[in-house]
Amino acid sequence: MEDFIPQFIEFHKKAEKLKTTTRHSWLTDSSRQESVAEHSWMLGLFAMILADKLDVKVDLLRVLKIIIVHDLAESVTGDIPSHEISVRRENKEAEEMKALEGIVASLPLDKAQEIIALCEEYQKRETSEAKFAAALDKVEAVMQHNLSDISTWDQGDFNVHPYYKNQYFDFDPFMREFKDEIDKQSMEKILEAKAEDRIDQKHIEAYDKNQL
Repeated sequence: MEDFIPQFIEFHKKAEKLKTTTRHSWLTDSSRQESVAEHSWMLGLFAMILADKLDVKVDLLRVLKIIIVHDLAESVTGDIPSHEISVRRENKEAEEMKALEGIVASLPLDKAQEIIALCEEYQKRETSEAKFAAALDKVEAVMQHNLSDISTWDQGDFNVHPYYKNQYFDFDPFMREFKDEIDKQSMEKILEAKAEDRIDQKHIEAYDKNQL
C-alpha cells in the first residue's frame, strides 16, 4: 500500500493535464473551448441517462470505464480534430497508445493493463459497450457544436459536421433515432445561418429527403 500511493500521485500528475487540454469544440461561452476532461464528463452523464433506452444490452459500469479513459492519451498528444489532414492525424492511434503507456507506467501492472485494454476495446468497437461509448463520443461533439455560436465553426467543421460518423449509430434503434434528431438540428442551425453553401450538397439532399 505504501508503494501504491506515490505511484498513484505520479499518475495523477499526468492525468490532470486532461483538464487543461482543449478540444476543437467551443462552449456556449464563446470565450473558450471545452477541455477534454469536460467532454469526458458529459459522455459519462449521457451514458448514465441513456443506457436503459437501448435495445442492445450493455454493462454500464464498463461503458463508464471506457468513457473515463478513452481520451486519456490526449493529455500528452492533444486533441486532433477529425477533419485535420496531417501526419499526426495519420499516426494518431499509434501515438496515442505510446502516450497512454507512458501515462499509466507508474501504476501497478493490473491497473495499467486494465486502462490499456479499455482503450483498445474502444478503438476496435467490437463490443456493445465500445459501440455505445463511441457513438456517444461522436454525437456529443455534434451537440456541442450545435450549442456553440456558428461563428466559431471553421470550414473543417462544415465539412464533417452534418451526418458525422452516421454509421456508428446503426447498432441500436434508439441511437439511430437519437442521431437522426441531432442531424436535423445540425442542418437547421446551418440553414438558419444561411451557411448551406459551406456544406456538401449531399447533406442538403439528405436533409430534404428526411423531411418528406
